[in-house]
Amino acid sequence: MPKRKSPRKIIRKVKVPKGVVLSYKDSETLKLFVTEQGALLPREATTLSQKNQRKLAREVKRARHLALLPFTQTL
Repeated sequence: MPKRKSPRKIIRKVKVPKGVVLSYKDSETLKLFVTEQGALLPREATTLSQKNQRKLAREVKRARHLALLPFTQTL
């Protein structure tokens, strides 16, 4: 009996404005790359390169440490 394929998960892509500089000081831009629960979006959703995705993760962690971004969202 052949295995059934599970349906592909639909990934919401983020529209990244041109000329965006990733900085921990710009919390409004960083919120584009974070889910409602506070987790970082994967590379497939952000359409960033691997280098920029790592930089994004570092900047989000800095912003969280300085209380510019919440670690989690309260429900």
